[in-house]
Amino acid sequence: MRFLKWFCVLGVSALMGSAAGAGCGGDDAGETSSSSAGGTGGGAPGDCTPKNPVCTAVASDCIAVHDNQGATKFGLRMAQLTVTKPDVLAVGYIARLVAEGLTMNLPVCNLNGTGTFSWLLEFDTATGKLRTGGAMPTSDPLAGYCFANMSAGEFEIAPKELDAPLTDGAWSGAADILNVPIFLDTGAGDAAAEPIVLPMHEVQLTDAKVSADNNCIGRYNREGLDPTEACLPGPDGDPPAFINGGKLTAFITLEEVDRVIIPGIEQSLCVVLSGDIGEYGTGETPNTCKRDESGKIVLKGDWCSATNSAATDDCADAYALGGEYAASAVKITGLCPQ
Repeated sequence: MRFLKWFCVLGVSALMGSAAGAGCGGDDAGETSSSSAGGTGGGAPGDCTPKNPVCTAVASDCIAVHDNQGATKFGLRMAQLTVTKPDVLAVGYIARLVAEGLTMNLPVCNLNGTGTFSWLLEFDTATGKLRTGGAMPTSDPLAGYCFANMSAGEFEIAPKELDAPLTDGAWSGAADILNVPIFLDTGAGDAAAEPIVLPMHEVQLTDAKVSADNNCIGRYNREGLDPTEACLPGPDGDPPAFINGGKLTAFITLEEVDRVIIPGIEQSLCVVLSGDIGEYGTGETPNTCKRDESGKIVLKGDWCSATNSAATDDCADAYALGGEYAASAVKITGLCPQ
């Protein structure tokens, strides 16, 4: 059932036609709705402020689960990432994938995700540094997160340290390469050990501000959510669970994402990005992007990796990635053991 859900979420069913998408309807949505209706901590009508003590133990505007007040070294976890480009990642099933993975599994706080996709931000105000990267999944978000420190195929996954001094909370940072893992499950063993890797280049984190209590980037959308809908965000993020407070840009190369195989559906991320499996896939297992006689991928992206600028007739080997995010305070325990 988990792989069927991800098959639907990744949009592969939509690319392959209506018959493949027949199982991508209401069963999973019904599960989410049922579980959230029983676990919501929403407040009075018109106000979705969580009231459960788990949610209010730390005073914050973003449902922080660890108190960073006064700390010189502190951590946050992206609570929401709204992808704005490329288009195939920004809407529909892909957008829901990101939302479900990033949203904590904490129903009493109106957070009804799987929490399997964790992107951490650890600030050190004494050095002006930021450590950022993906985290291993955990079944208990209150226990804290550790930075993933592992290999996944050809990709090395480890946090990067960036220059990111805070100026009245405002900051920005850049990394040349950052491989972020998206795990499919919180379980042990193979279920947690095989992430989808998002291999990003020229990562820019900009227009962000950490709150005065060090607990938030952005805030929870308590007034914009609807208590009659169990205080859940809309299926395509409208209304959103959080008001974003930072921006992200990067690019991903077609060559690299063609080597990122989605478990269970055996499609490369390159094929998924194409939006047309029949036109751009080889039809083999795993299904990767078609190549011309010289071995170059036929699909053309909207970006050029050599110049880190918009694609041209001579260079269209990448896609630009863009998004906005919110983040909430969590406990970060360091590097995960290998």
